[in-house]
Amino acid sequence: MSVRTGLLAVAALFVVYAALYWHHVIVAAMPLDAQISYFVGSCAAICMALGLLLSARPRPAESSFGGLDRMYKLHKYLGVVTLLLFIAHYATVPGGPEGEVAATGAVSVEAGAEPSASGEPAGVQEEEELPIDLFGLIAMIGFTLLIVITLNRKIPYHRWIATHRFMGLFFIVVAAHVFMVLYDGEDIPLQSAPGAFLALLLVAGLASYVYKQLIYPSRQKHPFTVAAVNRLERATEVVLQPKDRMFSFEPGQFAFITIDAAGFREAHPFTISSGASEGVLRFTMKVLGDYTRRVRDDLTAGADAAIEGPYGRFNPLKDSRKQVWIAGGIGITPFLSVLRTMAPGHGKTIRLYYCVRQSREALFLDELQARASELGGITIKLFDSETGGRIDAAAIEKDLDGTPAERSYYLCGPKPLAAAVSAGLAKHGVPARRIHTEEFEFR
Repeated sequence: MSVRTGLLAVAALFVVYAALYWHHVIVAAMPLDAQISYFVGSCAAICMALGLLLSARPRPAESSFGGLDRMYKLHKYLGVVTLLLFIAHYATVPGGPEGEVAATGAVSVEAGAEPSASGEPAGVQEEEELPIDLFGLIAMIGFTLLIVITLNRKIPYHRWIATHRFMGLFFIVVAAHVFMVLYDGEDIPLQSAPGAFLALLLVAGLASYVYKQLIYPSRQKHPFTVAAVNRLERATEVVLQPKDRMFSFEPGQFAFITIDAAGFREAHPFTISSGASEGVLRFTMKVLGDYTRRVRDDLTAGADAAIEGPYGRFNPLKDSRKQVWIAGGIGITPFLSVLRTMAPGHGKTIRLYYCVRQSREALFLDELQARASELGGITIKLFDSETGGRIDAAAIEKDLDGTPAERSYYLCGPKPLAAAVSAGLAKHGVPARRIHTEEFEFR
């Protein structure tokens, strides 16, 4: 994939802030250790603000980043970078962490105050009313714990998402810390160019958090009813009937589903497996964790559901005439939606490689083969790893008679499979712009 506009915009934002910051501190003749400490600390706050902006799922930004999956990937990386910058900030505070007290005016003296009977200036306060350093320390400890939890994939999703919501609360603490530094500090005042720039980004982050918590839950939700729960081989197909009218989507897109029943009220993203012209919405879910297991075992027809979306930019119908689709396991769902949407005379030549561990796990294989025959121009090859059938770039090149670079590739499946095949195709001369993947993981 080529570099997206969104990534360039984020990079440009940091470049602009760095230019404003270093011009200001050099002119102000700040000590070097203070320059570095303030810079990495403010960049950590910017990363948090951008992470909250992305988590609000702004529609205009999705296309700029190449899809919501890539927005969330950047969101994750911003969190890790924030943690590293926090550590660097506290490691470089002049005089150690307690030095921030002195650097930010945690003890104040009133101008022109007379000495008291004890010999101390009358205006000295033993403790600052607004403990600036304490806010920063609390934010760092809390944020560190949340990042560790976020990166631990062994933690169940429902516990992970519950703790992840506290990110915004710790950002409020960070914002309070930064605003007090800008307000009380003489080195980088609020009215300076870097101070104003930083303040605007913090306000944007705070607004995004408030929007996500208070406004977002009631917006962009489509009401549905669970019409059927079909139990398949190690997977479940959930069929939803719209209460009003069906919303439009493109094949290959995904949506977040929230079911109004005990144990199902957390929003989860799944690829839409129904055709774009069907009157119902279908999600096919592989049994991988607690939630999908409960869907298979406990969910029944009749429950209300809310759908948010659609999202995603994984649509082969908009691409070139010659295509190769590579599906790993449940990664067949976007291609199933595409085939259910396509009509005869589509004008494309498509080779679908369906990779499973055992042939009996090839969901909807009969339907796929029937649709391929009906549509024309589509052939399917099953790779069964249990019998030694493994896909790689060499196998694709051999199957395509040595012409892999002439086609566009769409891959959906486990990350190791997609990464290995993508790297192999690049070595066989396939340009990066012709290799399309989408990651349906958000943690």
